[in-house]
Amino acid sequence: MSLQLSKILGNFGEVLKDYLLNSSFHGLKFLAQTRLHWSEKVFWFICCVLSWYSSILLIEATLDDYQHNSISFGVETNYLDWNTSFPAIFICESDNAKKISSFADKTYGDPRDYNLDEIIKEIVFYKGLSFYTLQICDKSNPACLKKNFEEINRLVRSKCEEIVKNCEWNRRKFNCCGDFAKVSTEFGECFAINSLQTEKNDVKMISNHNQGPGEFRFEIHGYANLYILGKEEVPSLTTSQMETIQITPNVKYKRLIALNEIENVKEVKNVDVSQRNCKFLDETDEIDVNLRYSYSVCCVQCRKSAQIKKCGCAHHLVPNTPFDLRCTPAQLKCLSDNYNELSILKSPWSNKTGLICDCLPSCTESDLKIVRDTKKKIDNDYAVVEVSLDRLPSERYKRNVLKDKLGLVVSTGGTAGLFIGASLLCLVELIYYFLIKPFNNYIKNV
Repeated sequence: MSLQLSKILGNFGEVLKDYLLNSSFHGLKFLAQTRLHWSEKVFWFICCVLSWYSSILLIEATLDDYQHNSISFGVETNYLDWNTSFPAIFICESDNAKKISSFADKTYGDPRDYNLDEIIKEIVFYKGLSFYTLQICDKSNPACLKKNFEEINRLVRSKCEEIVKNCEWNRRKFNCCGDFAKVSTEFGECFAINSLQTEKNDVKMISNHNQGPGEFRFEIHGYANLYILGKEEVPSLTTSQMETIQITPNVKYKRLIALNEIENVKEVKNVDVSQRNCKFLDETDEIDVNLRYSYSVCCVQCRKSAQIKKCGCAHHLVPNTPFDLRCTPAQLKCLSDNYNELSILKSPWSNKTGLICDCLPSCTESDLKIVRDTKKKIDNDYAVVEVSLDRLPSERYKRNVLKDKLGLVVSTGGTAGLFIGASLLCLVELIYYFLIKPFNNYIKNV
């Protein structure tokens, strides 16, 4: 046994010596040359160790730089060549007393308990709490919900043609509801124009130096919330109040906005999500509430998952929720009892009650700012809304790639080649000297 072990070790020693004498790695051959004094071998051993150590340190620094500093932001100012996209406009009905009353008359008769009207309003225009529904709609009053939530929404909510009328883009009229499209949101069915979350996302609401700053004018009949958002965003429970205009009849609303967009070089998409810290529209893994990715869509998805985990259901207006996972009136109590925990977003380090959503921004989101809001009383029984760019942007942000995968390979290879003379053929040599050559020698000796 000891003889066999000695033979194996002796053979390995010969193979190792042969490899060191003929290796392409710098300096290794001096360690195996028998004619050199031991002090010379120690000198070359120290040099090799230092070279390998320095190479490893520089490669680690290159990898760290690639992981954390592969993207940079710059500012472009060649504004004469740009087309600036107008933001998305969402109109979400917030109340409809006439239709609620009409539906209640047909369903419950008249006279009736008029708290039932409030229940219908809570269901159709749900905002996370269900005071009347939980207090009144129980086993002692089973007639309060003769129809399912989906049918109530369908019968009470207004159609596009009833809400938005007389649209003008840069003083040119067009068919409102030919371009406004339905979008499912946490507030129910809204109508959106110029949004990437609809199938009608080819509306050319473009501003440039030929056409001037865009101006969109339209009428809203009834009560609604108006949202002016980036083209990839959707309204949600956590949408800022600054981005919301509460529309009521007999008022003219005017909002001036400033817009700065983000341009991405095509190589950005090849960079890992963890490095660029943003997602593109088609990166919709684990997203089913809307067509495309955005920060607000991710938050809606996060809230939907949290509701299902906490209460075993999601509220009936959450987009794309299977019927068996929609909350019943009894389950709405769970959502109301845990409203803060399920609806209010918080940072991971915060101690307050809230929901933590690990959502990245969209790579194409725009910087939208409100320049001025004005409103005045008018005699019409509807609202007039004007949304326009205050000015054409003179700059935009550009996301560039500093370190791509090819650059990483070149940098790593250059470092390894400079310090230790490494190349891909060095790996081939390892395979050859320790596997192929010994096997061939064994075959010859058999």
